[in-house]
Amino acid sequence: MDQKRCVRAALAATLAGGLFLSACASPAQSGDTGARFDAYMDDLFHEDIVQNTVNLHYTLAYPENYGITDYEVTLGEYSREKMEESCEEIEGLKTELSAFDREDLSPQQQLTYDIFMDYAETELSVKDLLYFSEPISPIGGTQSNLPIILAEYTFRTERDIEDYLALAAQMDEYFTGIIAFEKEKAEAGLFMPDVTADEVLDQCTEFIADIENNYMIDVFNDKIDAFEGLSDEERQAYKEKNYTVVTTDVKNAFQILIDGLTELKGSGENELGLCYYEDGVRYYEYLIRTGVGTDASVPDLIERTERYMNRCMDQMLDTITENPEIWYELDDYAFPLTDPDEILADLTEKIKTDFPEPPDVGYEVKYVHPSMQEHMSPAFYLTTPVDDIDNNVIYINPEHLGEDSSQDLYTTLAHEGYPGHLYQNSCTNSSELPLARNLLGCSGYSEGWATYVEFYAYGISGLDKDLADVLRWNQAYTLGIYAYLDLQIHYNGWDRDEVTGYLSDIGIDDEEVAAEIFETLQAEPAEYLKYFVGYLEFLNLRNNARNELGDDFSAKEFHRFLMETGPAPFYIIRDHMGTWIEEQRA
Repeated sequence: MDQKRCVRAALAATLAGGLFLSACASPAQSGDTGARFDAYMDDLFHEDIVQNTVNLHYTLAYPENYGITDYEVTLGEYSREKMEESCEEIEGLKTELSAFDREDLSPQQQLTYDIFMDYAETELSVKDLLYFSEPISPIGGTQSNLPIILAEYTFRTERDIEDYLALAAQMDEYFTGIIAFEKEKAEAGLFMPDVTADEVLDQCTEFIADIENNYMIDVFNDKIDAFEGLSDEERQAYKEKNYTVVTTDVKNAFQILIDGLTELKGSGENELGLCYYEDGVRYYEYLIRTGVGTDASVPDLIERTERYMNRCMDQMLDTITENPEIWYELDDYAFPLTDPDEILADLTEKIKTDFPEPPDVGYEVKYVHPSMQEHMSPAFYLTTPVDDIDNNVIYINPEHLGEDSSQDLYTTLAHEGYPGHLYQNSCTNSSELPLARNLLGCSGYSEGWATYVEFYAYGISGLDKDLADVLRWNQAYTLGIYAYLDLQIHYNGWDRDEVTGYLSDIGIDDEEVAAEIFETLQAEPAEYLKYFVGYLEFLNLRNNARNELGDDFSAKEFHRFLMETGPAPFYIIRDHMGTWIEEQRA
């Protein structure tokens, strides 16, 4: 199954191995508790956001409006020392939060308090497992994300151009730190399997194979040509400087990864799931809690996944039994709309029944550069800064859409656009959440939401209802397979043969497909759970709200509550939903 994703505010995880909270002055003990808490969180945001210039740029379009004018241009640092420093600062965060009396805070402040306290406790629970972190995994690794993030670095001012060039020039130094960390991982017996290293090596080799025609050059030149206020000489100078940076510093950065990984190949001690490492299960449980945002146990997740997959299969069989013609339409169907702009306009109109009116924002649909198509996701959305939500970009990867893109594009754009990532980002950023909330994300919330509405989109797509239902159940079942195997591989230790046997039992007999699935899940533990378990968690929240409210339940108001709450672990949302339910009853 192809994976969609959102390149989101959690860029710190890509660029610096985790969110590094700067040490803040302890909250003053005099004055109103709520006012002190707001001031503390505001200080926390201002001190942390300047630690990584990419995070700053993608969070604030105009940092000067927030009093941020002087900052070091930096990608950050990926090292064990930096992680240990972060742990010390998170200890400080926990202590400082504890100084506030939570009961004296407003409901919105309590939500922020709970999110940050949960973050601190979760991160500190694995402070002894730092070498389990993997910065260069095949799907979500820095080598995949950072070039796209830099290519889409918006030039609003000339300082943005200078910052971009400085950041791109630091890639070789940053990647040197990553390889040093990988060597330490190898010494600890935690280096990746050779098959995973080969995939990352292929990505790196392909990226610099024709470096003089790399998309980081083409995209930069286009943006410089569109930038107003530069003379012809200045434009040419910037283009030449970027060309030099890309063909030297960026190329060197990827060569550093290639040389380092090649040297380290063969040092991996485990080609199976995390459970075969000492403390591997504990780290896997951490990934589920921090990445997915669920407090469910792994055995419970396995049982829930099996139960939902069985329901999907029963629904498909019942529908096809009642309408056998659907069987013949599954391989030869087409959504009525195939043009991206028409699809997004259609979705924007049709979701008005069940979703709040979104802010009126702009967007652009782009296609992944040919040099990255083979290794990039089928589609992804780039989030906008909180103070510039109008300029949204959705990337589509033609490599993964197949010959007939009409079979995928409608639901893909629902996932990435309306009412998916673009909608959620613009609604949440319009809800006036505390700025500090932008320091923390929850992938299970964002990807679970996008999956939840992707499945919703089948019902409004214009397809025959029975066909749409079967397609939706089939997609959910397929995603469930990946989630179920992820859980079995990393918690119960399934090997290749067991995965192949399971897939064969459900009708997937291609051993190459089985091997690819195993290798993907082995290299990206808990990644697919963000989509499937996140989706199930949204269903649970909705069912709980419907059961509590009965005839007073409104899908639109439920969705409004989720957007105004913003990204957070599901167990925290669940705890805070009681107040919203009481408001609905009133």
